[in-house]
Amino acid sequence: MYYSVVSRLKRTHLRFMSISPGQPVNPLLDLVLTSKSEAHVFGGDAVAIEDLDNDPLVMEGQLLSRLLDESRRELLIGIDPGSRIGLAVFYGGRELGGTTSNSVDGTVGAVAKLVEEVPHSSLCVKIGAGEPRSSQLLARALRDRLPSASIEIVDESGTSQGRRGAAGGNRDQRAAARIAFRKGNRLATLARSKKTVE
Repeated sequence: MYYSVVSRLKRTHLRFMSISPGQPVNPLLDLVLTSKSEAHVFGGDAVAIEDLDNDPLVMEGQLLSRLLDESRRELLIGIDPGSRIGLAVFYGGRELGGTTSNSVDGTVGAVAKLVEEVPHSSLCVKIGAGEPRSSQLLARALRDRLPSASIEIVDESGTSQGRRGAAGGNRDQRAAARIAFRKGNRLATLARSKKTVE
């Protein structure tokens, strides 16, 4: 079990310290991650690895949710549409990481899973407008799947250049990270203005 816990933690961007059974726990540690059968040894701050998702991105969010005040659990997601869709996720002001998908359904599924599994106080999804057809498909699918989310379409010019982000990632993920912090037009506003034009 020890190696399972450590290997899963290594796939996140969290710093951790490994301790052996019987070794005293540092009272300054924020959280103890262990197996369900040993959680009782560490008291109320212990989290069982079996209760966490296998996806490193989701697991990291689940762990951070235990360390953040409820008001600071803002979930911010940037999406760079195209033939390869980049996804970047920020939680409580921290970059969790990103993924890349080849389909709208895959991207929407990844976002929905993250939203369902990670406790959050607010949710904002920003989608780049560089591929209009893809961005509109993503926006509509996400609105249908996550009706309470704030969804914005963002001008993504210049987002594909620059250096790596804190969590690294490929070019699409880095572009998605930049998109996440741009001001955009909310999807509801776009829908209303389209009706007015018609």
